Amino acid sequence: MARYFFDSADRDELVKDEVGIECDGIEGACREGIEGLRDLARQFLNDDRQQLAIYVRAETGERLLSLNITLQKKLSGL
Repeated sequence: MARYFFDSADRDELVKDEVGIECDGIEGACREGIEGLRDLARQFLNDDRQQLAIYVRAETGERLLSLNITLQKKLSGL
């Protein structure tokens, strides 16, 4: 198992993961990253037009994966 680091970002701030999580390969790291992105999105549900991301890094610092989501509120028929 390798250690992966999950940096999180919104439109204002990037927070570097200094601890990391041991995962069973890049697919395991991808699953952890998606869970992290879900948790991050819950924090910003009331914000309009928020861009969120999780960046997965290897122990070497190399960015291996980017996961992104945009939250946008759009009222219809008004």
